[in-house]
Amino acid sequence: MSEREVLMMHSVRVPSCSAWFGAAALVAAGCAGPSQQGETATERVELTEPQASFPAAFSSISGLRELRDGRMMLADPLGQALMIVDLAAGVADTVGRKGGGPGEYNVPSRLLPWRGDSTILVDLGNTRYTPVAPDGSFGVSEPLLRRDGEAMSLIMPEGTDRRGNLYYQARSFSAGPRGPEGVQGQPDSALIVRWNPTADRIDTVAPLGLPERKVERSGGNVAMTTIPFSPSDGWAVSWDGAVAVARAVGFRVEWIGSDGRVTGGPEIMYRPITITQADRDAWLEARANRSSGAMFITMEAGGGEGNVRAGPRPRGASFVGPQVKDDDWPEVKPPFPPSAVSVTPDGEAWVRRHVPAPGQPEYDVFDDMGRRLRTVVLPQSSEVVGFGAGVVYVARTDEYDLLWLEKYRR
Repeated sequence: MSEREVLMMHSVRVPSCSAWFGAAALVAAGCAGPSQQGETATERVELTEPQASFPAAFSSISGLRELRDGRMMLADPLGQALMIVDLAAGVADTVGRKGGGPGEYNVPSRLLPWRGDSTILVDLGNTRYTPVAPDGSFGVSEPLLRRDGEAMSLIMPEGTDRRGNLYYQARSFSAGPRGPEGVQGQPDSALIVRWNPTADRIDTVAPLGLPERKVERSGGNVAMTTIPFSPSDGWAVSWDGAVAVARAVGFRVEWIGSDGRVTGGPEIMYRPITITQADRDAWLEARANRSSGAMFITMEAGGGEGNVRAGPRPRGASFVGPQVKDDDWPEVKPPFPPSAVSVTPDGEAWVRRHVPAPGQPEYDVFDDMGRRLRTVVLPQSSEVVGFGAGVVYVARTDEYDLLWLEKYRR
């Protein structure tokens, strides 16, 4: 029996200043330097004093969802725990337990709203997703992998809506004796799809630009990694079923309604940020870190059948795959990093921006027409991890790499 491992990394890159903008955009955006027009002016709001803070630190936060009563469901993949957090009382209660059976999980990841104030838990360690009620009781789990003959589809839910649809980025590959055919090329685009599990109906929502990748093969092994700072589109889904897509090339936000209608906002002019050695070191360190979001797809082929499972990088595993060479690094960053888009309960799209190190994190906020409303500046070493009614939840990293959960008015 042979084993093939595919490592998927999410990152972004810009080939060069001229390739990024195109000839016409060079003049408008000021790619040559700060003496020309740069970032389009917008209102700036700085978050300084949190409304509330949790008294204990978390090892990681990969998902957070505010429940109707103000409590939160929180996923800590490094701690392998799913918790219900009462920020006002300063209490976090673990629900379920580690394992592979009913009411159990292995690596809790994304948390998404579901019917009746329940929450979908994406469990990478068990390659499945499970609805969890507000009282912490677990429903019936469904697999993340679907087989159709030799073809396999990976359903990694990244959004939901009130109609009971799941949204994900379409990925497929072969589990047959010839190996992972779906990763032998280097596709530059994918599809956002909407799946209704009840009717088993899949609809295409929008194309999605992917980052440039490197692929290496050795015998039956295939390894893939993303070229640093390649431009890639980001997206998120509102509870009403509208999809916000941030386009990395020609930076703008598009909304695709549940009826398929596309509303595109104006292009946002910005000044590209030069990549420094510190940026290179941070990117390489994130790739080597087990909590960086990398995912292994393990394919075992034996005879005419195959078995496929997905999960995060095993604890202690080092990166094995194509190495980044000096000429792979671009000169400047794209407007935003991977997984940069999130949507509030009232339908605003927040897009995290690249900023010069060691600047404070910034998020551009867009309305449902794709118009930029303001820029929100977070405290140093912070990131948005979720939203609630009129509030934003922020995880702040201290000097010991511990995460402190804070709530701000937005």
